[in-house]
Amino acid sequence: MKAGQLLRYLDDQIRAIAALIKQLDEVQVAFNAQFDEFKAGHDSQLQHLTEQVSQRLEALSPELRSAIDRQVLVERQALVERRRKVEETYLPQRQQAADELLRKAQAELAELRALNPQLDEKEEIYKRGKAKLELRLEELNELIRQKSKGLGVVWHFVAITQADRERQRIIGRLEGINESLYELRREWQQERAKIEKQQEEYQRQWQMESIAVARLQSELDQLSDESRREELALHRAIRHVLDNLKEPSPCADPELEAGLQEMVELNIQTDDYHDGLASVAGFIGLLRGINSGLKAVRQSIEGLRKEQQMHSAYLPALNFSLPGDVQEFHQRWPALASRFADEKAIAAHPLEFAAQVKPLLEGPLSEPNIEAMFNSLDRMITQATKHW
Repeated sequence: MKAGQLLRYLDDQIRAIAALIKQLDEVQVAFNAQFDEFKAGHDSQLQHLTEQVSQRLEALSPELRSAIDRQVLVERQALVERRRKVEETYLPQRQQAADELLRKAQAELAELRALNPQLDEKEEIYKRGKAKLELRLEELNELIRQKSKGLGVVWHFVAITQADRERQRIIGRLEGINESLYELRREWQQERAKIEKQQEEYQRQWQMESIAVARLQSELDQLSDESRREELALHRAIRHVLDNLKEPSPCADPELEAGLQEMVELNIQTDDYHDGLASVAGFIGLLRGINSGLKAVRQSIEGLRKEQQMHSAYLPALNFSLPGDVQEFHQRWPALASRFADEKAIAAHPLEFAAQVKPLLEGPLSEPNIEAMFNSLDRMITQATKHW
């Protein structure tokens, strides 16, 4: 096939893969939405069951109670370490950040207060200069009025002209002072507005840091109380064991046993969602990699075609023989697009989706097969240009 035909073929495959990626993106969105809803119910049941178990430990099987006791040791150590980090690192850091914000805010307010008298002094100097000029301007205006009465404008022409020239110079200086006053006041307003805005931001950040400090202090108080720490270690241990429970556990309390069984089912469903989410993410990543590789191949062929067109006098026209394994590799996109078209139905059965994707990633879309397909394309290009 000619270069143009091959480029159109590659464009078709790139578009087909992009369409499949778009469908899988929608599947991923549906998975996430479904999982978020499911996880809220899972966590609610986990919290409720944790409270029930903490009050009925004696009803648990020896195996489940033993698992909780072992986890208590882990949680106890983790809480001791957490207490150390809160006391020695997290709380001092947050307190230091809050103190630093307060220091910056106070420093900028002091800077603004220091600037105010400086600008006031400048303004007073301008005002005094302006008052003197305005007084002199009035004197000149009066002089010109007096000398311009009757025939005075003729007899005092030179004096009037000189007075008018001085008058114009004063008007110019007054305009300059008014401009300076305007700029001075604008500078003050801008500086004040900037610092007020910064003060608001400092206040917001300081409040956030103060809330963090209060929370950490409350946590430290709880962790410093040995009895409360032990209670928390037990609660965390129960939650951890229940959250990882995958096998039914007999129980002396029928209601509690039913709750444990429901938790097992929810945990298995959680794993199913994780498998589904991992599968769709991996599949999308794989397809994007293939598309990126095809675009690079297309760019190479486009470059060869342009080179042949520029030097057609001594370079023969390109003729490509598309390998059969490449055609076979790419003919599956329409079928896959049809298989994964209903994102809502797929999102409801994440394990089934993972089961469908796994043989694809291990078989026709495995790394060795993808590499073989690109190697075939590379050999095709080499064969087409061997006479150049």
